[in-house]
Amino acid sequence: MNQLPFLCLLLAALFFATSPVHAAGEPEVRTAQIIEAGSNISWGHAIGVIDEPIEQVLPIVVDYANYHHFMPNFTKSKVLAQRGNRAMVYMEVSVAAGTFTLWGQFKLSEAPSEGDTRVIEARLLEGNMEAFSASWRLTPVDNGAHTEVDFKLYVDPNMPLPSSVFSRENERAAGNTIRALRSRLAYTAEHS
Repeated sequence: MNQLPFLCLLLAALFFATSPVHAAGEPEVRTAQIIEAGSNISWGHAIGVIDEPIEQVLPIVVDYANYHHFMPNFTKSKVLAQRGNRAMVYMEVSVAAGTFTLWGQFKLSEAPSEGDTRVIEARLLEGNMEAFSASWRLTPVDNGAHTEVDFKLYVDPNMPLPSSVFSRENERAAGNTIRALRSRLAYTAEHS
């Protein structure tokens, strides 16, 4: 009997076993998939508004060493070198309910501002994934009282599963990242 279809179904079930439950009244996070040219895997895209000014949101986003404290499934985040908001960071992420660990060395940097929008980008330099890219776009809204967070994530973990599984997981992870950022900001406010 061929075990590959069974293994693929099992891995897909494990990927989705940790889906978050959202409380009623939670601020909306809109998610979507964006097609990546030349790939069967889509980007995950999420947009949400954070009830804090950009001056409070940006320091959390560029605190790369502490990603493992709040980013979904991150188990390690160690800054190897840093100058301002540019850094080389080693990170590990647990996937499939802890069955696999994705790791990599990443370059994170702030791109030139686009008007009031601050952009932080991450890209894989080396690791056990085929590809990884992410970007944060932080824009002040409501006269600076709040911050719109536009987060995109593309991960190709190079595993034997249908590409639709990874596209859905990229979308889910993008939404969960904005929710995790909200939680981290609330935690920081309570403990400062």
